[in-house]
Amino acid sequence: MKSKLLMIIKVLCQLGVFCLILVLCYYVGQKAYNYVYNIANQPSEAERSVKEVNITVEKGATTKDIAKILEENGLIRSSLLFELKSRYFKYDGKFKEGEFSLSTNMSEEEIMEILATRGAQAEGIWFTIPEGYTIKKIAETLENNKIVTQDEFMEALKETKYDYDFLSEIPERSNRLEGYLFPDTYEVREGADAAEIVSKMLNRFDEIVKPEYYKRAQELGYTMDEIIIIASIIEQEAKLEEERPRVAGVIYNRLESDIPLQMCSTVMYALGKRKDRLLYKDLEVDSPYNTYLHGGLPVGPICNPGEASIKAALYPEEHDYYYFVLMDEETGEHVFTSTGEEHNAAKKKYNQKF
Repeated sequence: MKSKLLMIIKVLCQLGVFCLILVLCYYVGQKAYNYVYNIANQPSEAERSVKEVNITVEKGATTKDIAKILEENGLIRSSLLFELKSRYFKYDGKFKEGEFSLSTNMSEEEIMEILATRGAQAEGIWFTIPEGYTIKKIAETLENNKIVTQDEFMEALKETKYDYDFLSEIPERSNRLEGYLFPDTYEVREGADAAEIVSKMLNRFDEIVKPEYYKRAQELGYTMDEIIIIASIIEQEAKLEEERPRVAGVIYNRLESDIPLQMCSTVMYALGKRKDRLLYKDLEVDSPYNTYLHGGLPVGPICNPGEASIKAALYPEEHDYYYFVLMDEETGEHVFTSTGEEHNAAKKKYNQKF
């Protein structure tokens, strides 16, 4: 009897252990399934929003440390998988210290290669975009420097996955990112695609246009997009930095008085080319950018302005000028006037038609 009881207890214990193993297997399996499912259903590199992210890898950082930084910054989907891949591709222990500029649309393999081959002193490809360049001119510059083709750059501008808050405030229009590709000197990695370059330029705009600029725009009663439109006109009209706030004042005076801006630079943008002298027929070009035909601001920026022009648009000079005429082509100096009669006299004096 006693032996039979012991046998029953033994069988029950075995069944209990077996059931416990089943429960544990189910729990672990469920966790593994959820983990793999979540990873598999996250957007791919191509589908994710594009944003430039700068990270710092400290001296002595392990692969685990780096993976955590990458995951926290939205650059990879799983720190654990990144560690495993680093071992598989033999990058583990080879990552360098330093500052790195990465993009959220890079693959994990691309990130590994950059972290392993480019330390703090590594150099990429440099290019400069001057103030006042249009999207078209930027595309030409990039192609001339053999970085990306014009077509690749123009296609990248159509992407909707760039992840910057200010983009939501830009109305739908052709050349939507005109005005927001900040002019500066940039370094990109060899092999960088057009989307990375666009993201880098948008990121620079985001750095330059500070929260106080948005606050100032609200004080003026304008959106930031309208400020950038005004800044782009200033950039094209004013060669001398000290004249930019004065030109801004003319623009605001005309807007507030419901006088058409009649800025030649807007007509040239509508024509798609710069001209030494506009013809009367040019002023009739049918375009929402033509401020001779349409009142108020053009539909969008006419170039990508620098910070000086943005500041001028935010802090215009207060005066009673409504006109200006180019006085010296070499220096870019203008003469400013308050009345139509004064303006016509200045045009006659300096041989200007418009």
